Amino acid sequence: KQWYQRRVRVFGQRSFKGTTRLCKTLHFLPVSERVTYKLCLLTFKALNASAPEYLKELLPKRKTSGKCLRRDSDDTLLRKNYSHYKSNEGAFSIAAPAVWNKLPRTLRESASIDNFKTGLKTYLFKRAFE
Repeated sequence: KQWYQRRVRVFGQRSFKGTTRLCKTLHFLPVSERVTYKLCLLTFKALNASAPEYLKELLPKRKTSGKCLRRDSDDTLLRKNYSHYKSNEGAFSIAAPAVWNKLPRTLRESASIDNFKTGLKTYLFKRAFE
């Protein structure tokens, strides 16, 4: 219903064809990317002391392997937690490290929250529509 209302108000379109083009024009992220955006933003806040302490405790940093691997020099990676149950994959302690570690290192190392938000939305938008 919301999409229909937006289409009628903004573009005067009543049909449901071209929703992807409309999302791209309005610079809206698809729902899955919006969830990723919110999860990454909460993770960034937790790692940079802008969120409650209990969230930071759910995000342990990845330990080095002792071998000379390229990823060992990246201190922005989080340790992935695993679950034997599919229903636990949505838990913050499991989903956040998985999504966070897929972000480009330059984005994970952002100095301010404003830079992070801008870079993250651009990254997710390009990933969704290109």
